[in-house]
Amino acid sequence: MEHSQTHSSQILFRFFLFLWWITCLQSATLSTSGNESDRLALLDFKKRITQDPLHIMSSWNDSIDLCSWVGVTCNPATKRVMVLNLEAQKLVGSLSPSLGNLTYLTGINLINNSFHGEIPQEIGRLLSLQHLSLSLNSFGGKIPSNISHCMQLSVLGLSYNKLFGSIPNQLNSLLNLVSLGLGNNNLTGTIPRWIGNFSSLEILCLLSTIFKEAYPMNLGV
Repeated sequence: MEHSQTHSSQILFRFFLFLWWITCLQSATLSTSGNESDRLALLDFKKRITQDPLHIMSSWNDSIDLCSWVGVTCNPATKRVMVLNLEAQKLVGSLSPSLGNLTYLTGINLINNSFHGEIPQEIGRLLSLQHLSLSLNSFGGKIPSNISHCMQLSVLGLSYNKLFGSIPNQLNSLLNLVSLGLGNNNLTGTIPRWIGNFSSLEILCLLSTIFKEAYPMNLGV
């Protein structure tokens, strides 16, 4: 009887050990797959860089782990890309829609470069994004309404570009904004009343932007 119980315990232990092994294998596979997805997205970003006088992109190659690429910060546990910081690197190019595949991104900082073209709507797929800083570039087109999906945003900096059109009403969902910079663009229309609902807003820049009417707002700034 005791032998039977011992044998059953051994079988049960081996079963749980097998389940643990399968779980670890699946986790490793998902991590590797996610890391590869991030790598492909960053390489597509690199393809759209047309001028790189400081040779920043030279580190972005297969011989170096992507978490060691210049401007890239990964989560040390998952190896997924969390921050893309290429401020003031004299880069010229356009933004790849593949940035939307970097699903664990919390921050994008491309301030003071020469990026042009439209800001891709795919940015709206970055649901963990907290900082989007694209000021001091040459982005054109309209402000993507899909940015409204990034509801964790605390910083949205789009000043000093060539954006036109009105401020999308969809952005009224960004209630966590602390800093909103839209100044020195070609925006028109009116200043939306809902900006006054941003109770956490501390910095608002609309300098040199042409609006038909400005509503009085209590912004606490």
